Amino acid sequence: MKNNKKITVVGAGPGGLTAAIILVKNGYEVDLFEQNNDVGSRFNGDFQGLENWSDHEDTLDILKNLGIETNFLCQPYYGSDGLFYGPKLKKVVVKTSRPLFYLIERGAGNNSFDQGLRQQAEKVGVNIIWNHKLESIKEGYAIVSTGPKATDAIAKGFVFKTSLKDSFIAFLDNKIAPKAYAYLLVNNGRATFATCLFEDFKNERMIFDKALETLKSVIDIDINEPKKFGGFVNFFNKPILSKNKRFLYVGENAGFQDALWGFGIKYAMLSGYYAAQSIINDTSYKDLCMTHLVPKFQTSLANRWLFAHLTNYGYSFLLSKLESFDDVIPPLRKHYNQSISKKMIYRIANRWYKTKLINKQCLNEHCDCVWCRHGTHAHAN
Repeated sequence: MKNNKKITVVGAGPGGLTAAIILVKNGYEVDLFEQNNDVGSRFNGDFQGLENWSDHEDTLDILKNLGIETNFLCQPYYGSDGLFYGPKLKKVVVKTSRPLFYLIERGAGNNSFDQGLRQQAEKVGVNIIWNHKLESIKEGYAIVSTGPKATDAIAKGFVFKTSLKDSFIAFLDNKIAPKAYAYLLVNNGRATFATCLFEDFKNERMIFDKALETLKSVIDIDINEPKKFGGFVNFFNKPILSKNKRFLYVGENAGFQDALWGFGIKYAMLSGYYAAQSIINDTSYKDLCMTHLVPKFQTSLANRWLFAHLTNYGYSFLLSKLESFDDVIPPLRKHYNQSISKKMIYRIANRWYKTKLINKQCLNEHCDCVWCRHGTHAHAN
């Protein structure tokens, strides 16, 4: 790989852009092909979070070490900035010694995470070719970052303007978010509210409406200029890292995603970074991923299996336990990293979970969910 100084990147998502930025900074020429006319086309200005609990290092330090600037909205939120509601609307506040997550905006907005990465890529000299769906690569090496190919979880929600102060609310209750969660994120007079689902996609509207009613029952909220959006994530039980040693898959294209909550942005960026490093240093991309990423992914799949079987009684216990800690970051980090017990649970989860990649749909007949309305057409590359 090292002798070929021109690399193709397919897809201008976080993984592809990160890889392109790193490669150009190290003297490579990069052609990045994107089938849309801008970055962030999957998103609608909705707020998301860069989780900050799974690593010893702060997430912003990790990005800095990758060579990525924070030229986008990246607001720290501590445990004290929000509330968790469990079943029966039990209110829980957790304590953190550092930000629990960093709020970012997704989409085409000027301050969005996606536009920030685009600007960094263009600044260093990545050649981005818009409106071009690359069908084949006849020679050389390519990093493929074309996003999800199926849906394992969806988010239905809306963005709106509000007078609420900056804050977050999360709900854990199977009645309003089966085996998942609902959330509110507020920043500078704008907000995102959504419910996430790992099953029962065809009832998304009914479930979302119930979640919204629940939100209105716990806070006095003004909702102005609402705009609906839908999102989806895809992960495999075993990540697929490469094909014929010429194509390196990163992000959700490889199956990297946080299987527990869907906080997969760091997975995408780190996989892009390791793909670039394998080219720069002529080392094995597979070995880098097996050392640094796959164990975390396997643990997230084990956590998904555990969470899916907790039921509301388990959620109540979990929240009470988290509330008792002086700092929830260390216990969360412990549960996000591999252990003997998590390795054993992963073996069970690996048999229990079957990826939907082969069908490229949500598997519900005559369904009108977020994925079937938007995802199949936009991402069935």
